[in-house]
Amino acid sequence: MLVKFSSRNTIFAVVIVALSLSVILLADNSVFGQRISKFLGTEPFKLTLQFLLVTVLGGALFALLTTRKEQEARDETKRKENQAGRDVRVANLQALDGKLAEAYRQMKSVKRRLRSRLDRSDPKRPSVAKNDFETCMDQLLAAQIAVEEVQDLIATRVDLFKNSNMSLIDGSLHYAARYLHDVFEDFEKGKITRSADSFFLDEAATPNLYDFLLKSSESGVIATQRDIIKDKNRTQEDRRAALGMIDVQRPRVGKVALECMRLASSELKLFVDAEMLRD
Repeated sequence: MLVKFSSRNTIFAVVIVALSLSVILLADNSVFGQRISKFLGTEPFKLTLQFLLVTVLGGALFALLTTRKEQEARDETKRKENQAGRDVRVANLQALDGKLAEAYRQMKSVKRRLRSRLDRSDPKRPSVAKNDFETCMDQLLAAQIAVEEVQDLIATRVDLFKNSNMSLIDGSLHYAARYLHDVFEDFEKGKITRSADSFFLDEAATPNLYDFLLKSSESGVIATQRDIIKDKNRTQEDRRAALGMIDVQRPRVGKVALECMRLASSELKLFVDAEMLRD
C-alpha cells in the first residue's frame, strides 16, 4: 500500500512539473518572444511540447482511474463490512427466535406428554404418575427460564433493536413467562395433592395446572382480545392494547400464552426480514 501511494505521488509530481513546463512553452510567443523555441529549434520545441501535453493528459487520466479504483475499493470494503454486520445481526436474531421456538416446543411437549399420561378414572381428580409429573415440571421450568432469557436479551441488545418499539414483544414474552411461572408455582408451592406415587389435579386448588392440562379458563372477553392479538392485519397499537387488557386479568390463560409466544416469534422474523432487505 505504501509503494502504491509513493508511486502515485511521484506521478502526480511529474504531472505538475510537466504542466508547469507546458504552460511556459505555450507562453513562449506572448511572454518570452519565442526565445525558447529559437533556443531549442522549431521541431524539438514542438516535440517537447507534445511530450509534456501527453504527460499531463496521461497523468490526469491515471489520477482519474486511480481515484475511481480507490473509491470502488472503499465502497467494496464498506459493502463487505455492512454485509458482515448484517450477517451477525441476522444470526443473533435467528438465535433469539430459535431459543423462543424451542421453549414453545418444550411447552407444547410437556402439555401433550402429561395429558397422555393422565389417569382419568376419577374425572374429578385426574392423576399423573409422580416421576412423569416431576420430569415434565422440570422441563416446564426450563421453558420459562428460556422465555425470560429471550426477554432479557431483547431488552439489552440495543444493537439489534435500536430505535425500535419493543413493547409488543416485551409484553408478549412477559405474559408467556409469567403464565409458565404460574403453572410451575402450583407444583412448587405444593398446591397439587400428592398421594403415594401420583399427583392429583384439582381445579379449585391448582387452577393454573388445570388450565394448562385440562380445561382452559379463557373467557369470552379474553378470547376476543386474543383474536385481536393474533390478527396480523391489526396495528401494533391495537394488538398491544388487547394484550394489556388481557394481562390485568387473572388467572393467566394457556391459550393466550401460546399466542404470545407465536406473536413474539413472528415479530422477531420481521426484524430478520428487515435486516435482509437493508443495503
